[in-house]
Amino acid sequence: MESRYQRVRGDSKSRGSVFLLAMVALITLLLLGTSLVESAIQGLAKASKQRRQQEAANLAESGIDMGMVKLYEDYDGINETLDSTGHYTSSFSRPQGSVTYTVTAPYNGLADTCMIVSEATSWADKRVRVRAIASYQRDVNRVFEGAIFSNSPLTLNGSGGVYPDATGKGGQIYANGDVTFKGTSFTMTDEGAVFTTGDTNWVPPQVPVTSVYEHIAPVPMPIIDLTYYRSIATTVYNSDKTFNSSNMTGLSGVIYVKGDVSISGSYTGQALIVAEGNIKVSGNVTTGDLDHDAIGLITAKSVKVTGNPTVDGLIYSHSVTQDASATINGNATINGAVVADVVTTNGGIVVRYRDVWGGLPLPGKGKTQWAQVSWEEHYL
Repeated sequence: MESRYQRVRGDSKSRGSVFLLAMVALITLLLLGTSLVESAIQGLAKASKQRRQQEAANLAESGIDMGMVKLYEDYDGINETLDSTGHYTSSFSRPQGSVTYTVTAPYNGLADTCMIVSEATSWADKRVRVRAIASYQRDVNRVFEGAIFSNSPLTLNGSGGVYPDATGKGGQIYANGDVTFKGTSFTMTDEGAVFTTGDTNWVPPQVPVTSVYEHIAPVPMPIIDLTYYRSIATTVYNSDKTFNSSNMTGLSGVIYVKGDVSISGSYTGQALIVAEGNIKVSGNVTTGDLDHDAIGLITAKSVKVTGNPTVDGLIYSHSVTQDASATINGNATINGAVVADVVTTNGGIVVRYRDVWGGLPLPGKGKTQWAQVSWEEHYL
């Protein structure tokens, strides 16, 4: 018969084994948890570092843009300085950090060329240097030859489409960065094309493989010269302005608004509405004659399209000191084109290209402008 001592001793051994196994399991879980936490922290640190580096890169890019603008506007005596010394240096600060840029012209003795070197230091002490070679070009208006032009990476929702005009022109998408299609429902035609300085994750099956162009050189956006538009304006409004069907009959020329614009309703005529402030499209902006009537909405800030409207015209938003944007909310139809530093679609967007604004003084039409031909970026 088993003695009480033997039973107690056996129970003690069993309890000891269970305790040992529990301790091993606990230590294993602690080690695994520590590893996961370390991986998460490293991932967050990496993402934070990339974000800080991108902030510095954006600052350095703004120095390149500022140099371009000064050359275009002949501001701050830049061309006189370049003629006498061959070098021009300036700097500026933003809440995100500071920028110093130098323009050298001509570049390697080549006429009508220059080199711009911009170095930025962000608030997080990240440094980036960007070097661009630019040349003097006439009629930098290629951005108006396609349905959607984004001067940054472009994401398109699963629904929507891009279509050329009756002659087969304008059914293109361009992005200065990657083109991302969310889903596989976006529609184009066999006359369409995709242009990107980066990659595209998918292409509508209607687009021929030979019409997909990746890793191309950036296409410059024409500068919005507010002083020029103010000087040629047919009508000037000194504060915010609302446009609707009651005051959009027979629009003509350049309408300059020294404030924000709100617009919806039907219109006739051909006109550019140039706003110093933001533009809000709160409903349909349509015409009964797409072959002749045209409207252009131009700003260096933002254009917001709300609801599910139809817009017969051009949307153009561009700035050299900040990212100007075109935000399309809802399922909008654009009979014209959308061109902006940042194009955001929060719903399906359909763009049917129309170029009926050829006679209007669009940015870049008949203007000479410096445009970059090469680009280098270095993290310091």
